[in-house]
Amino acid sequence: MERRTKTVEEGMHSVRGDGHYTEKGRRDARISRRRFLQLGAGAAAGTLLLPGLPEAAGAATLVDPYSGSIPLVFPLLYGTYMSPVQDNWHANREGQTYTWNHRNSTSQRAHDGVDVFPSRPRKLPRVYAPLTGTVAAVCTRSSNTVGATVTYKVSGKTPPPWDYSQAIDNVINRPLYGNFVWIYSTDANSLGYFVFFCHLKNETTIQSLAPDQPVTASTPVGVLGDTGNAVGAPQLHAEIHYPAGSSFTCSHCTPNRVLTAINPEASLIRATRRTTA
Repeated sequence: MERRTKTVEEGMHSVRGDGHYTEKGRRDARISRRRFLQLGAGAAAGTLLLPGLPEAAGAATLVDPYSGSIPLVFPLLYGTYMSPVQDNWHANREGQTYTWNHRNSTSQRAHDGVDVFPSRPRKLPRVYAPLTGTVAAVCTRSSNTVGATVTYKVSGKTPPPWDYSQAIDNVINRPLYGNFVWIYSTDANSLGYFVFFCHLKNETTIQSLAPDQPVTASTPVGVLGDTGNAVGAPQLHAEIHYPAGSSFTCSHCTPNRVLTAINPEASLIRATRRTTA
């Protein structure tokens, strides 16, 4: 079942063409995970559409969706993850497609984020908020099965652009994202952006989170895990989405699609190294 969370006013605001620009050049996506290793053909130019932002997101600057970055503190303690972080944004992914997904063909789902893998899979690290903000939504499942009881708590003030709680991977019959958290940025340098982390363990840290709860870059939000379709391959899947009311036409998609999830690799690569818990 596909559902979508409403955002401010009418949720995904109508897209306007004022203030657009075009990216030049091509992107070289590198490696996929698991058995989907080949990236669909890259495309050349993409158009960024800048609709009028809600007042709450008015201070945010829309970065280039393919190579731009927002300031972050890396969500994992340095030394607990494999580096450098690989850019597998837009790599092929199995299973059905959803409205929010990038696609490499009309039926081929593409990766909406970047995966970060633990350096010691038997000792999984804690995940921290990467910036100052609030909890936009949190989702836990009673088990890593499609029929599990889902507890989905969402902010009424700053809900995320999409409701991922019912998404499944219909190839392996697992939840697509497992346990996850959305964070809304209140930092002046990234105001209104959303950061999404999934495949987290269902444990006390994520269970204690509440919508609109303030977080800082030192706030634990979960523990890296292998829930969802990451079963057997622990990882942190990270996405960054434009503020409410903003989107871009992704030219890497086939056909081109209007979406909110930008490539998070540059933000993760340029993030401040986390050296203390």
